[in-house]
Amino acid sequence: MIFRWLRRKLIRRAPFPPAWRILLHRNMRFWSGLTADEQARIEDEIRFFIAERHWEGCGGLTLTEEMKVIIAAQACRLLLGRPGERYANVTTILVYPSGYFTGPQPTPVLGGPSTRVVPGGGTPVLGQAHDRGPVILSWRHTLEGALMDEDGENLVLHEFAHKLDMANGVVDGTPAMDSAEQAREWHEVMTSARDRLAHDPRYGLGAPLRIYALTNPAEFFAVATEVFFERPQDMDEWDPDLYRVLARWYRQDPKARMAALGDEPE
Repeated sequence: MIFRWLRRKLIRRAPFPPAWRILLHRNMRFWSGLTADEQARIEDEIRFFIAERHWEGCGGLTLTEEMKVIIAAQACRLLLGRPGERYANVTTILVYPSGYFTGPQPTPVLGGPSTRVVPGGGTPVLGQAHDRGPVILSWRHTLEGALMDEDGENLVLHEFAHKLDMANGVVDGTPAMDSAEQAREWHEVMTSARDRLAHDPRYGLGAPLRIYALTNPAEFFAVATEVFFERPQDMDEWDPDLYRVLARWYRQDPKARMAALGDEPE
């Protein structure tokens, strides 16, 4: 603990690399919606996040510093209102060039939307979050998620939402709550939203959450997190209670940030 405190103190003393800041402005539209104070805070978190994990390129990928920044910025976006979380259950991040295959049978981890088993080749996935294990990401889809942040699909947000869910020891779509009252409201709203999505006649024609959200409560939370940050106005119009409980837990209001950005990317 003392070592971590000293390391973070040293990290804060050094200026945030200007090249990283340029990278964030160019590849993260949400960055422009943050206040100067929020940008400063998330810059610290990005540096802590990178320094405190083991990183590994897989499948022939040479993992660069720039790739780490893009991943860290998206993961830390979730914690802007909850800096105390800091992903204590994430020690290793593995990055593949693109999608990859798991073993010959589906594995009991939370990952991408594909469930098709390829004979002799395993299950194709884009990413996974292992309970008490690493986060695995496709670099191609990680970058697409950073650049296309209004489609409601973001691999990094999805997998790190799983890690937030796992932090309390139960993978059930309910991260650690601040009170029993909040937990009750969460359960009621999430259950109602899942039921509504399952019976929404617009399914596939405009409902903001994709069908994969109905896989189980954990996947519902992860998919809802993607939409909350990338299509907040659509979520609020579709189910204002769902938007409200997510805003309360994340302690953020992406809809207000999106409004501040205007209609066109800067």
